[in-house]
Amino acid sequence: DADVGSTITNQCPGDDFHIWNEWANRNTGDAPDFNIQNQSDIADWPCFARYYVTFPLSSIPAGKRIVSATLTLHQYGNSGDAGQAEPSWIQVLTTNADWQEASVTWNNAPLAWENIGGTWVNPVQSMPQWPGIAWSWDVSYAVANAYASGQPVRLILYEADSAYHSGKYFVSSDTGDWNIEGRPRLDVTWSD
Repeated sequence: DADVGSTITNQCPGDDFHIWNEWANRNTGDAPDFNIQNQSDIADWPCFARYYVTFPLSSIPAGKRIVSATLTLHQYGNSGDAGQAEPSWIQVLTTNADWQEASVTWNNAPLAWENIGGTWVNPVQSMPQWPGIAWSWDVSYAVANAYASGQPVRLILYEADSAYHSGKYFVSSDTGDWNIEGRPRLDVTWSD
């Protein structure tokens, strides 16, 4: 998994060199957390961020029918002070192009193929207990299509918010072993 764009540790830094020479070409695939953020003020484009995650489906036996699939992420924070952040409709999309965690950036990340749904994610008012607040997305359609084509499921999470302080912070697969429960999870139910 990897986030591209604004990262939690370096959001909207205001450093001209970074913004024009590094931001869109920076890889943060090994970060322990990620940000999903957008806003309508185009002048703040360095704050934009989206998240990419791939799950192999090779552990599902051949010839099965996908009944359901759920993506779960754990949120632990958001941008802005308490009371500034607003709920966000975080969309989940598919991509049909492969990407590499160690090299994906804003500039080379694959484009979305299909929007398959979303979930409203509320802002965090105070730091939750770990692993964070669990949010789920129905990704049954994406998993069924990927499984049928013999591919891993490749997802992008994005928000189209217009408000400032829309960023939502989640735990990535690179978090320490102390927070294994908080890592992104795909639960799949299948039948014969």
